Amino acid sequence: MTLNTQHQLDLLHDLLSLHAEEGCGSSSECEQIARLVESLQQKTDLPHSKLMENFTGIYQYGTDGANSEDLDQHIINNQTSIQGWLETIKDSNY
Repeated sequence: MTLNTQHQLDLLHDLLSLHAEEGCGSSSECEQIARLVESLQQKTDLPHSKLMENFTGIYQYGTDGANSEDLDQHIINNQTSIQGWLETIKDSNY
């Protein structure tokens, strides 16, 4: 089953929210974050916006987290960025 753009954004928001709230996560969640961003970057129905501008940082967060030896610290170190990304996703009005 293919997720539409809104479902992908909702899932991305949910995963990032969990990381922000719990301060921990799994490498498979980080891998999923990176895959979601890759897929969203291919969407032609997403207008160039602040959301699109944040995808590079979110992708890097996901790939770095998937390869991190201390994932909890990686998440803690990125709390400010995560909060900003969550606001951007929420404000995207997609």
